[in-house]
Amino acid sequence: MSLQSTISMLQSIRYHKARKRIKHAVKQHGLFWGLLLFSIFWLIPIWWMIVTAFKPDSEIFTLPPRWIPSHFTLQHVHQVLEGWPFLRWVFNSFIVAGGATILSLFLSIPAAYSFARMRWPGRNVLFIIFISSMLLPWQVNAVPLFFLMNKLKLLNSYLSVILPIAAMPIGVFLLRQFFVNFPRDLEDAARIDGCSHLGILIRIVLPNSVAALVAMGLYIFIFSWNEFFWSLIALQAPEKLTLPIGLKMLHGARDLDYGLLMAGATLASLPALVLFILFRRRIIRGIALTSGIKG
Repeated sequence: MSLQSTISMLQSIRYHKARKRIKHAVKQHGLFWGLLLFSIFWLIPIWWMIVTAFKPDSEIFTLPPRWIPSHFTLQHVHQVLEGWPFLRWVFNSFIVAGGATILSLFLSIPAAYSFARMRWPGRNVLFIIFISSMLLPWQVNAVPLFFLMNKLKLLNSYLSVILPIAAMPIGVFLLRQFFVNFPRDLEDAARIDGCSHLGILIRIVLPNSVAALVAMGLYIFIFSWNEFFWSLIALQAPEKLTLPIGLKMLHGARDLDYGLLMAGATLASLPALVLFILFRRRIIRGIALTSGIKG
């Protein structure tokens, strides 16, 4: 092979490598800018909610709209906190969301471990039937739940909302996906040392499943925090109302006072936002693990 043909071949290889690098860079940058644009569109209504909560009334409906008010005011926040039992709604929501999260974890962990790591007759069939209930809309359960809770005399109590949420199959499904991929070497070593299934679950599996448990727990907490439909049916006593029902009361007050409503919505969003900021790394890792993504 002549020197000139060798040089031409090397230049061709270099050209193709450079072309691949450029395509890869364009693809990565295109993905980045696409996600950034999507994030901006997603954040617009959230920003509008927060800004409206601190706008003076005269600037809420101005045209063109003011994305940054001329001055911030706490008038609407004071109206929410002083004119309505907002803190009581927050307290009730914390009881419901916290109770549902703890109970859901308590029930889902052993059930998911049993489906994932133990062998017993009809396991797969029962799991399919169990997971099939996820296809049913949450609202379909309202009528039978009402009669059941009325029979148990639990209506107008926190348990009437906590128990149905804790019984949702989503927690078992998510944790089972993680437990299935748990290394068998650790389990076998613990079994050789004399650990039972319960000992393996408590001593080996749970300490190495914190990310998955946090992700699943936060999902249940946010769902419980935002749950409206069943809570509206089950909770009628004014002292038991949760935040979503309370915000509905604000919606019907004072001929749709948007500043008041946005202030309430902003304050109601803070707990879930704070939890996500504090546990975001564990949440992302937990979602990756429960979905089978390696990383």
